[in-house]
Amino acid sequence: MELDGIEAELKRLNINPDACKDVVRKYWNNVARAIARVKEALQQGWCTNPTGLFIKSCKESLKPIKALVDTSITEWFNSAYKNRIVIGMTGRHTAFPDGVPVSLQEMMELYPMPKWS
Repeated sequence: MELDGIEAELKRLNINPDACKDVVRKYWNNVARAIARVKEALQQGWCTNPTGLFIKSCKESLKPIKALVDTSITEWFNSAYKNRIVIGMTGRHTAFPDGVPVSLQEMMELYPMPKWS
């Protein structure tokens, strides 16, 4: 992403690009992740200060929440599959070995990893 593209993207997200110039220069490698985090936060409706979240995300190299959640779900599923607790997963549903579908959240509560990993 080029600097002009970054500035346009920040404006689309209601982030003041002028307030972020120094942060963008200093933390260039974190800018794309920070933008993704702000987009996600705005879509989910929990961000009231996009400029502040962008700056914090750049400085702390914060990844989008979805990436963090997906990683833990992937680890849980891989371990559950290996231990024959589930046979598959589609979207937010898993299936017991007998094929009975169960919501992912319910399965993760029924079978937390530390018990069997």
